[in-house]
Amino acid sequence: MTATPPAPTTGSEAIAIFRKAAAENLADPLRRASMLHFPNYGQLVLTGDMHGHRANFEKLKRYAGLEQAAVRHVILHELIHTETAPGHGDPSHELLLEAARYKCQFPDQVHFLQSNHELSQLTAHQILKGGRAVLEDFQRGVSQAYGGNGDGVYAAMMEFIASFPIAARTPNRVWISHSLPAADDLQSFDSAVFNRDLRPADLESGGSVYSLVWGRRFTDAHLESLARMLDVDFFVIGHIPQETGFAVRNERIIILASDHNHGTFLPLDLSKPTSVPEMINAIRKFVSVP
Repeated sequence: MTATPPAPTTGSEAIAIFRKAAAENLADPLRRASMLHFPNYGQLVLTGDMHGHRANFEKLKRYAGLEQAAVRHVILHELIHTETAPGHGDPSHELLLEAARYKCQFPDQVHFLQSNHELSQLTAHQILKGGRAVLEDFQRGVSQAYGGNGDGVYAAMMEFIASFPIAARTPNRVWISHSLPAADDLQSFDSAVFNRDLRPADLESGGSVYSLVWGRRFTDAHLESLARMLDVDFFVIGHIPQETGFAVRNERIIILASDHNHGTFLPLDLSKPTSVPEMINAIRKFVSVP
């Protein structure tokens, strides 16, 4: 992956950007409690896990062209934790900063969703990948980049992550979240979590936000129950790796992956009814963006 390195940012500048972006997340005009509710006009560009892939992020910004498209929106999630050698600093904090800067530039058009990797960093819930401690490598990357200001920058990053809503819905009955509660968790899942402020217990193992962002096992019957519970027809998620960039499961879910050279994104027309075949036809690969 190749991308222009971000311009050097001081610790105090990074702290200001993260705090401003967090405030903008909480003040988002489309937000009600922990949910985003999109209007029945314009376009919503959906992404999957990005995991520090700055080249795809830059292509996304070029495609979206928010400077000229006032009724286009972008959703981002799972920005952090890229592959690195064990014990080395994870540079994906750079993408998190660029995304926060993007929010500050277009506060009413750039939106975030909570994911399992961001949530794990926020709650210190350890993730092991390839024999390395992911959380510690991420913190190490922040410390290496900001030196004595590292602790302050990291605290501002966590404030930013804590401000993320947890799901979104569109008027054409599409539900967007990082993942969905698995079949085994549905009975204990509290759907009221979308309509109230989050509580610490929601974020911990066994909590409803935790179940939402970590779920992987889906069945036809439980998706039918979820669709009735949430009053939607289709789901677009990330979380589950996709080598070809996307997949369709159970005729209701589209899974997007944006973290590699075959990564994809989905421009969704908010103004008219949609279907899974129509959404599949609209999926774009990042490699197609100049």
